[in-house]
Amino acid sequence: MIYYFSGTGNSRTVAHCLGKLLECDVADMSAAQQIPDLGFTKSLGLVFPVYAWGLPNVVEQFVSRLNLLADDVYVWAVMTCGDDMGYADTILDKCLYRASGRHVQSVYSVPMPNTYVCLPGFDVDAPEVASAKVEHTRNFLPAIARGIRLQAKECNVERGAFPWLKTYVFRPLFNRFLLTDRYFYADSRLCVRCGLCAKQCPTGNICLSENGVQWGNSKCVGCLGCYHSCPHRAIEWGSATRGKGQKQTKNLF
Repeated sequence: MIYYFSGTGNSRTVAHCLGKLLECDVADMSAAQQIPDLGFTKSLGLVFPVYAWGLPNVVEQFVSRLNLLADDVYVWAVMTCGDDMGYADTILDKCLYRASGRHVQSVYSVPMPNTYVCLPGFDVDAPEVASAKVEHTRNFLPAIARGIRLQAKECNVERGAFPWLKTYVFRPLFNRFLLTDRYFYADSRLCVRCGLCAKQCPTGNICLSENGVQWGNSKCVGCLGCYHSCPHRAIEWGSATRGKGQKQTKNLF
């Protein structure tokens, strides 16, 4: 069984590709009405993006409530990231162990197109860079699937430079000051109220009202799915996203 979380589609694409390779079911964490009781599940895969060198809130909440009873359950994870992941796998392992007394036995990181654009110097990848990342991951996934079938114990990840600093210093600061939807707005001159942003939001944090697009101020995970899905480029996060690019879905396999 594979459970995934995806904000802009990168991790969803990877999860479904692995599902085909492994011939197993795939389900969306954020769409689950309740945390599943996996009981004596023998193999559990978790696929999700790395946010600020750690776990998205949705993933942390999902994992912290898992019930894994089998002593020999094989838990593996594949994390998508624009460049590097810091010690996100360590956070995942600790979260899973607190919930079920189990460890993540294999973890992989795979590069996918950058989607975070809310800080200076952060933007989407150039088309050729995004395509190269997708091609690399496409070629790497069969090897990941082989390792999972063999229940290998692997740690094949790209931590990047200064991973401890990023995960344990920058990440808490990011979550405290930048993980917010208070700066999102839809430019009324461009917004046609098509509702795609609300449909894209994995946590149901966006709705359409007589005043236009409204964010809920409570469940935002910072995925930027609304920003990247808007066909009219109407959505901005304060002034930080002005002039920034959008993720090109045509680069996904």
